[in-house]
Amino acid sequence: MNMMLAVGLGLLACQKDPATTRDAMKPVQLLVGEWRIEVSCDDAKEEAWSETQAWEFKIDKEEYALQFESKGGKKLKGGVLSYDLKKKVYRLELVRPDDKKAVLEGKLSGKELALEEVVEGKAKAERMTFNLLRDNRVLINIEHRDAGKNNWTQTYSYSSTKNGVPFVRVEAGKCVVTGGTPASTVDYKGVTYNLCCNSCRKEFLAHPEETLARAKKEGYIK
Repeated sequence: MNMMLAVGLGLLACQKDPATTRDAMKPVQLLVGEWRIEVSCDDAKEEAWSETQAWEFKIDKEEYALQFESKGGKKLKGGVLSYDLKKKVYRLELVRPDDKKAVLEGKLSGKELALEEVVEGKAKAERMTFNLLRDNRVLINIEHRDAGKNNWTQTYSYSSTKNGVPFVRVEAGKCVVTGGTPASTVDYKGVTYNLCCNSCRKEFLAHPEETLARAKKEGYIK
């Protein structure tokens, strides 16, 4: 067997499913922040558009998820990305601009998160694939499958660039709550700590000592 292939298979075998929802959010938390998005459509009759998406953590005690809102979007209004510990899948609960809802589920493979709409039988469905290239660059592809069909057809491409994060930069600190890319700070007992979103600010202010102890243990701060 090819040595590189053997190593790759060995690494996959060693990968473990997240033990907590907090662990599950670590590989996808680079989504936190505000994104400028250019959307193109494979249908020549539909014009391209621009929108913004704002992602942040949603923290409820030990349950961690990500939530977002879209401004100017024609396909997405908002949603919540969570992780189902029993089914071992990521779950995206979407809200459309017309307030209709959809649920998509799937798994993360490397930097690719592929989520397929949960429907009955062979009903029409959508599939969203997030390519998490880096903390300031994400590509999202949306495909559709017609009712009774098996093939997927590309419909929309989202090219996302995060606001306030330059392409070339020095290593920044980490959010004291999640270890994510910092966007703001908080002062506590004369020390300034990094935060990535408003939800993390609320979590820190509610449990500062517990948060700092965990941050030191996980290497977010010294």
